[in-house]
Amino acid sequence: MQEQNTELMNYIHQEINFTNGQNKIKCMYCKNDRKKNKSDRPLSVNVDQEKIVYNCFHCGTSGIIYKNQKERVSMKTNTKPLKKIVVDDNQVEGACVDWLKGRGISAELAVRNGCILNTKNGKPVIGFSFKEGDKVTAIKWRVANGEKTFYWENNCKRLWGNNVKDSKLEDIESTIVIVEGEIDQLSVKTAFANKFNIECYSVPNGAPSKVSNGKVDPTEDGRFKYVWNDQDKFKDKQKIILATDDDESGDALADELSRRLKKARCYRVNYNGFKDANELLLSEDGAKKLRDAILYADPIPLHGLNTVDHYADEIQSLYEHGAPSGWSTGIKSVDKLFTIKTGMLNIVTGYPSEGKSCFVDQLVINLARNYGIKTCYCSFENPVSLHSVKLAQIYTDKPFFRGINTRMTQQEKDVAEGFIKDHVIFQDYQEQGMATIEQILDKAESAIHRMGCRVLVIDPFNFIQTDAKGRLETDVVSDMLTKVQTFIKQNGLVCFFVAHPSKPKMDNRKSVVGGLDVSKSMAWFSKSDLGITVAREEDHVGIHCWKARWGIYGHKQGNIKLSFDPITGRYNEYERVEDNFDWDI
Repeated sequence: MQEQNTELMNYIHQEINFTNGQNKIKCMYCKNDRKKNKSDRPLSVNVDQEKIVYNCFHCGTSGIIYKNQKERVSMKTNTKPLKKIVVDDNQVEGACVDWLKGRGISAELAVRNGCILNTKNGKPVIGFSFKEGDKVTAIKWRVANGEKTFYWENNCKRLWGNNVKDSKLEDIESTIVIVEGEIDQLSVKTAFANKFNIECYSVPNGAPSKVSNGKVDPTEDGRFKYVWNDQDKFKDKQKIILATDDDESGDALADELSRRLKKARCYRVNYNGFKDANELLLSEDGAKKLRDAILYADPIPLHGLNTVDHYADEIQSLYEHGAPSGWSTGIKSVDKLFTIKTGMLNIVTGYPSEGKSCFVDQLVINLARNYGIKTCYCSFENPVSLHSVKLAQIYTDKPFFRGINTRMTQQEKDVAEGFIKDHVIFQDYQEQGMATIEQILDKAESAIHRMGCRVLVIDPFNFIQTDAKGRLETDVVSDMLTKVQTFIKQNGLVCFFVAHPSKPKMDNRKSVVGGLDVSKSMAWFSKSDLGITVAREEDHVGIHCWKARWGIYGHKQGNIKLSFDPITGRYNEYERVEDNFDWDI
């Protein structure tokens, strides 16, 4: 319950910043499951000096947040209690049976796979039931008359499909099929009936509605909770077949699932001109065609050799719409130098204590605040608790510790902590010692699976264990960066890799270090897509871009000035002020 409270409080803070008065916002509990009226704002939030009262008129979530109670936040959250579900006998004759038959699916097979055939409000409905043991805990109802209307009894963020095995049939081992809808799941089971036992599930909420440049919008990450909730279903599978629809949303769903489930074991079904599994099933000799489409699915492309035809759609999109813009850094002047794009290896360098890590931290917080993007941190120099304090200070723009009048309140601290929990996961090596790059990337892969992370921060390089074994250090660094590049491109990440210069700063040194000055290898320059130096200069901090591989994404060489508050660790647009700060805080 405490996790739920923190998540809800953070959400309300993000949406309205605790603005006094009556507010109407989308409900975090039901917004991703609504098929109709997606723009509706059913969560009523009433804020006064003492408390926040909220109630969702769609799903029934309600509760009270007491704002001041011995400087702590007391929350009571009454989510709609799970309704006791009574399962009526199946109607084995009538409109539901006829409707399924028209889709090429027998009522008997549907019932074996967990369907409930019934009538509600005078309309035929099919219920896709979710069970815990033998008890039905949730049902997703579909009107079976062509309306394609869905509604839930309770809710469930898990994959659907009972997958009852026929003991007489041979199993297709180590394989799982994921489809976009429940009717597609029944279609696959129909195609394999009396042939093989195949494990097939439908995602509970269809394809994402927000797709940008062929990718799932980060705000849609919440709808993929079933990947983590049902991780045991994927654990030992060598082959994951993604049989999503052949359209833009289906492509984006397959892309995101493969990113979270490891592309090397993912395959994509080609429906050969048909939209989905059910449409193919209904074609001539459709059962065999659907079986073959699944059994001979194509591997999700990794880095390899492809003809230009493989990139035809992407090239056409570039021609028609231009290059997709990257994410804003959240600082307008920095956006003039670069924006943030997945697949990019961004090297950040500069002398110690001049603000490299703080700069990356602020980019991470800005991405999380503005886009909902999640980050996996491998930060060797910062214990997780202290690193969280730094992030909280950037988030609230207030100091954490006592002794300063503007210290963040307990409520602000709790909100910041909840925000960090929702958007950041930490690799902790404080007690394990140095890590290899393979260990770092392996944990980052788990972070993608668990949270859908899109940013990887490695800070700094000199804590990574490398074994040269008689090889030149420059070659070792080059191979390491190649592994990182390959990993982030295959998994749709952007990486900020912090590395120190090879030479210490001299008192009379005025030049700004660049990519060729980074320790151990010139590969830091040659392998980077974006190169950044953070340097303290007189009354400001300079952000210098010394390499920009892809100018079409808003990257260019040059430099800008920022102001820095060493108390909170925040960067702001440059304003000339007297430097009375202790930069070593």
